[in-house]
Amino acid sequence: MRRGRTKGPLMLFLFLLAGVIVGSIVGNIIATYSDAKIFSESFTIGTQGMPAILDFNVIKLAFGLSLNVNFGTMLGVLLGIFLYYRY
Repeated sequence: MRRGRTKGPLMLFLFLLAGVIVGSIVGNIIATYSDAKIFSESFTIGTQGMPAILDFNVIKLAFGLSLNVNFGTMLGVLLGIFLYYRY
């Protein structure tokens, strides 16, 4: 059995999540201070409007997810993938 450092899907997920967060923050900062149209445009992926609601009379659960994607987010994802394979 092989023992050692292996990169699994959890590490890939963590690198991608960090890339999305950092890329979104940097993209929003650049969009605030720059006139470049590529940084100011974004689109939303996910549930639009009402999320799925599960009502049990005692507890009400609402399920919804949306991701606001801009150019910085895409760069962050690419950076996360690069760092995952690099380290």
